[in-house]
Amino acid sequence: MARKQKPNPTAETLKDLEQSGDRVAEWAAENAAKILGVIAAVLLFAGGIGLYAQANENQRDEAADALAIATSQYRQAMGADPIGGSIPEPANVELGEETRTEYVDRFSDVARAHAGTAAGALAWLEAGHLQTELGRLEAAAESFGRARDEAGGSAIAAIAAMRLGNLAEGRGAADTAAEAYEQAASIDSYPLRADALAAAARCWAEAGNASKALSTYQRIESEFADEAIAPQVASLISELRAAQ
Repeated sequence: MARKQKPNPTAETLKDLEQSGDRVAEWAAENAAKILGVIAAVLLFAGGIGLYAQANENQRDEAADALAIATSQYRQAMGADPIGGSIPEPANVELGEETRTEYVDRFSDVARAHAGTAAGALAWLEAGHLQTELGRLEAAAESFGRARDEAGGSAIAAIAAMRLGNLAEGRGAADTAAEAYEQAASIDSYPLRADALAAAARCWAEAGNASKALSTYQRIESEFADEAIAPQVASLISELRAAQ
């Protein structure tokens, strides 16, 4: 096993939120809100550092304000703290579904009104998360795709690609999932590129493409030698190599 690298706060935070052994659709639905919460906090309170720098500061601020207001009001409508924390499931199932449906439209409107900004891309991610919870997976894929396309080369695009990979896995399309994870890994600003490559290698193996699984894992060994890889992925690759 490769040794762990010096802790990176951003990478460790995202890793805690994004890593899961179950790899099922429920995981994406349960954790997407936390991931978006971390990103939104950076966007709103770190002044647009790194991932969120925009050419037009006024436009960025307006977009951030619109996203913050929509997020706060959604959380309140769901009975949650408007600032942060987990969002409880309403006792009234119909109310929860109606609220999610309403805010899919609300976040989509924010995304359209602020196209080309980081907040706009984040709004598409949030719309996709709610659509996933509603079981509208095709619509969720479209929203995540828009987030990826509008986010350019930022880590937001990588997270959108990871969400697309999760959806592909949920419908049994392992090869499509692998391609999405590889796309996430290709974004330099994404701090979990090794994890994305590990997910891609696993999916290539699940798709029956041993050669791509092995070549993808070799990239981890050559480009991310100091990263700790999930034991189940390393074990899977060992089995493939033994079979070769």
